[in-house]
Amino acid sequence: MTEKIPKIFIQELLERTNIIDLIGNRIILKKMGNNYHALCPFHQEKTPSFVINKAKQFFYCFGCNIYGNSIDFLMKYEGYNFLESIYHLASLHNLKIPYKNLDSYEKKKYLKINILHTILKQVCKIYSQNLFYTSNIHALKYLYHRGINNFIIKKFSLGYASNDQTQIQKFFKKKKINTNISEETGLSTNKLISKKYDRFHQRIIFPIRSQYGKINGFGGRTLNKNLFPKYLNSPETLIFSKKKNLYGIYELYQINPHPPFLIVVEGYLDVISLNQYNIPYVVSIMGTNLSEYQIKSLFQISPNIIFCYDGDKIGQQAHWKSLLSILPYLSDDRTIKFIILPNTEDPNSIIIKEGTQKFLLRIKKSQSFYKFFFNYFMKKIPLNSINSKIKFSKTVIPLIKKIPGKMIRLYLRKILGYKIDFLESEDLNAIISFKHKTLQTKKKIIKRTTMRLLISLILQNPKLVKKISNLEYLKSFHIPGISIFIKLIQYIIQSPQIKIGQLLEYFRDTQHENIFKKLLSWDNMIASNQINQTFLDLLHNLELKEIEYQYNLLILKEKRKGLRLSEKKKIWNFNKMLTSTIQKNK
Repeated sequence: MTEKIPKIFIQELLERTNIIDLIGNRIILKKMGNNYHALCPFHQEKTPSFVINKAKQFFYCFGCNIYGNSIDFLMKYEGYNFLESIYHLASLHNLKIPYKNLDSYEKKKYLKINILHTILKQVCKIYSQNLFYTSNIHALKYLYHRGINNFIIKKFSLGYASNDQTQIQKFFKKKKINTNISEETGLSTNKLISKKYDRFHQRIIFPIRSQYGKINGFGGRTLNKNLFPKYLNSPETLIFSKKKNLYGIYELYQINPHPPFLIVVEGYLDVISLNQYNIPYVVSIMGTNLSEYQIKSLFQISPNIIFCYDGDKIGQQAHWKSLLSILPYLSDDRTIKFIILPNTEDPNSIIIKEGTQKFLLRIKKSQSFYKFFFNYFMKKIPLNSINSKIKFSKTVIPLIKKIPGKMIRLYLRKILGYKIDFLESEDLNAIISFKHKTLQTKKKIIKRTTMRLLISLILQNPKLVKKISNLEYLKSFHIPGISIFIKLIQYIIQSPQIKIGQLLEYFRDTQHENIFKKLLSWDNMIASNQINQTFLDLLHNLELKEIEYQYNLLILKEKRKGLRLSEKKKIWNFNKMLTSTIQKNK
């Protein structure tokens, strides 16, 4: 992949990207000294072992040994491939990727993504303007009637798809957007084989944005009682997948990307109304099906999730479905709660009816996971006999086993024992034992040679190249690894302001990539005020190894065919230098 994008562009991307901001938008960081620490997102742990160094633009986990720069993080965390990571960073900085291979499939794909985002941004403006036309006054009145003011309309870029079922098709034609691209926006639909119509018409429009503000798709609510369905979303496209989006995430990130708690609701208007009433820590899953991707995204934002679905039967069933989906992700540092609304209410209606303070009280009194979990089963299985208690246990225990959090399982076990009159904790614990599969990987120990120590020091402290006074002399050495050491030095000399994250990128997809990453994370146990001298001592040691190599060659030659006088003098000088060094070290 890397040969298709100039390395100089990749280095510029890394130079512009602050790894602290990139990772901090996804997990909660805590500053400790010069570094930032966090619970590792790649393995379960109780004590933070994930460290990010701002100066080096590099992350490392002391628990699972995962490490790298901003690109590596996106590849590991988001599951992107290399090119997708580059595209993501380029989009953040509004940079065009200067592809080398004009015919590449990847280039066409990601250029198309750029085009689709640009088109949706323009269409969003059309919808926004529609809302304030006199002919569409009924749409604006509808929003006002729902208690939504102009500030919120602007904040969420709300709009209206007019009665004209070809407005967007006309826009495509005016902009000379070809048929294939117009179809891939998800804004066209075929009612007749020969003619295309707008997917959205006579609907309030809700732009669905990424956390960075890119419009991925739209949602629409009909204002025509005879138009079905009531709510309509963009179809699956190259840039939109409903299960990979959270409505309101962009607006949330503008306020606080890591709030103390996060409310999860069903619909667009739920998010908007809660924001209208100064409760901004809310996102919508756009329905009642919570996906694995959304679960991970929710916990990236906050460890404390509060579900608040509609009060009707479907909403309450959705609460339970969400609980079941979230069980495998429920570690001890995470909590989930539930706000149970009256049967005829939803978050939008209840906040309008009761106001902010009463809704905040509902948040405070939200039902704990433990209470909701057991109440659900107790309604279905009355505990009035031994058989019913056995049935209750057999139903509950498999779900408890799915939970990775040890303390959560402990409390559930105690509650279960109390409810079924089974208070022998050891026996119950054996039944509910949780076997968490962990990958046992053998750490390959890398021998600490002089060359590896030198490379490690210079990777961690690129300014050490200034201590090398005679590079040409080093080039004459015959020591394993000298060529890559020199290549590393030359690259740093050419780019004196380079950061470690950029340095790593230069060696991506080379035979040295993995060893360099490991050397970069080495703890050399050298005090900061001793680094320069240690580096010079190692260089001197390298020189002695080269002298020893030359000395041994001459000894071998002497045994085979004898030496000239100049070569004998060389041996004498080498012997003198080596003897002097031995005496110094005594």
